[in-house]
Formats: sequence, C-alpha cells, structure tokens
Amino acid sequence: MVIKGVGIGRGVAVGPVIRMAAALPDPSDAPRADSVSAESEIERVTKSLALVNADLNRRAEEAANGDEGAKQAAPILQAIAMFASDPALAQSINTLIEQGKTAERAVLEGFGAVEEMFKAIGYQGERAADLHDVGQRVIADLMGVPAPGVPVSDTPFVLVAEDLSPADTAGLDLDKTLAIVTSQGGPTSHTAILARARGIVAVVSAAGADDLKNGAAVIVNA
Repeated sequence: MVIKGVGIGRGVAVGPVIRMAAALPDPSDAPRADSVSAESEIERVTKSLALVNADLNRRAEEAANGDEGAKQAAPILQAIAMFASDPALAQSINTLIEQGKTAERAVLEGFGAVEEMFKAIGYQGERAADLHDVGQRVIADLMGVPAPGVPVSDTPFVLVAEDLSPADTAGLDLDKTLAIVTSQGGPTSHTAILARARGIVAVVSAAGADDLKNGAAVIVNA
C-alpha cells in the first residue's frame, strides 16, 4: 500500500505505527439541569480557561529552553495560549451558558464558531486546528479527563494522527519519534513548521493515513 501526502524535509524513517488517541466525544447538547446554575458553570469555564492558558505558557517556557527546533515553538505556543484568555471568546461562551448550555457544550460551540471564522478566511484555515486543540484541552479539563495527546511508548515509533497540535509537536521525544504522518494539515501548518524546525521526518495531508493500524510497519519518505 502506498499513501501519498506532502513531505516535510527530505528524510526517510522506518518503524511501527502508533496512533494518536481518538478525539474527545462531543459534549451532549441536552439542556443544562435546572439544579446547575449558570453562575457555577461560568465559574468552571473561567477556571478551566485559566488552567489551559497557564499550561500552554508553561510549555512555551519549556520549549524556549529546549533544542533549537523547540525554541521556534515558544512564540507559537504563547500565541495559542492567548486563545484561552481572549475576553470576547469567554463572553460568547458565557452567553451560551446563560442560554441553557452546559459548560462543556458552550465551550465546544464557542470555540467552534471562531474556528469556522478562521476557515472562512482561507489562508488562516490551518490556524483553526490550533484553536480546536485549545478548546479540546478546556473541555477535557471540564470533564476531568486527560486531553488527547501523544501516546507513551517504550520503543521508537511513527506517530500517525489526523493532525498534531503545536504543543504536542514541540513536546515530542526525538529519541522515540521516528516520523510523523498526518491525514490533515498542510506544509504551512504549525505541525509542519515545527517538524521541519526539529528535523523530524514528516508527511502531512496524507488522507490514506487514516487506514493505518497500530503496530503496522511503515516506511515514511518525506
């Protein structure tokens, strides 16, 4: 089987596939229970947004002290962290909660509306993926579950995913990550930019990668 995409760099890597964990399921659109006040939900969202903002800024600081490629991720992570502290976005989420949405559903819809705006702009479309990742991190915190991220492995692997967030790309262990293959994204996405900067063999926009299974041996030719 040959899967084609857009190569990043010129390297070649061989190894077993490990797939990223599946995305979080969309929160239910069922109305918020009468026993749960809008004020308490808004407070939960405020805390989760602040936590995600702090976590991304911490990752930015770690990247700034990392290898040369990781250093390039620091300003990107700082910029993305600002999504979680945007007052207009927070207000739109609060409005949705006041209209009867749960905190989780309001975050999904609030972030989703801005993602669609980015996609409509065209050249900013790939930045919508960065925004989506921030929203997923906030929802995960509200749900009390880990945010989707890079799996842990004792042996080197080829990471296969729909796309990778800048936070995940910046934090990849270069001793374990042989290559990255994504079914989405493009050569100007943050995933591609950071993979190139860190010298990671990568192929993006490889639609057929969705069919690759965990453990499958692959050759990645960028």
